[in-house]
Amino acid sequence: MRISTSRFGEIEVADEKIIEFKEGLPGFEQCKHFTLISSVETEPFHWLQAVEEPDIAMAVVNPFVMFPEYAPRVSEASLADIGSPSDEDILLLTVAVIPREVSKMTSNLVSPILINAKANLGRQVILEGSDYQIRQPIYDAVRNLLNGGVGDAGSDPQA
Repeated sequence: MRISTSRFGEIEVADEKIIEFKEGLPGFEQCKHFTLISSVETEPFHWLQAVEEPDIAMAVVNPFVMFPEYAPRVSEASLADIGSPSDEDILLLTVAVIPREVSKMTSNLVSPILINAKANLGRQVILEGSDYQIRQPIYDAVRNLLNGGVGDAGSDPQA
């Protein structure tokens, strides 16, 4: 399938790479289908691109790369919504915000995106009773990753 994107132009996406979000994503409920775009040039960031809307793409990141101690507790009901995947089939990402002043970039550790990689079903969840931050600073962790170190730069994601 060919899709149009505002960031990457026209791209070819295999049907099995389309992820269905039955409820859409908060703020983008009209978009039910997304694809994950990865590029060496933007690592550790990836892009969750809406299939229906060329202008909707959000930066996402694997939080475990930056915060190895990140341990979200996801409810069984949330997992059931995406087909009750095994641990090996779950891809967990968090939305990143990269402002003009990149030293202020953050990631939302309270509302991770769960993807059942086997069934291509996704859902964003809100972690109940979590001490994680909605705007967890990630600049130092990203800088460490890009310099060949471990992502965690001493930033406690629950601080």
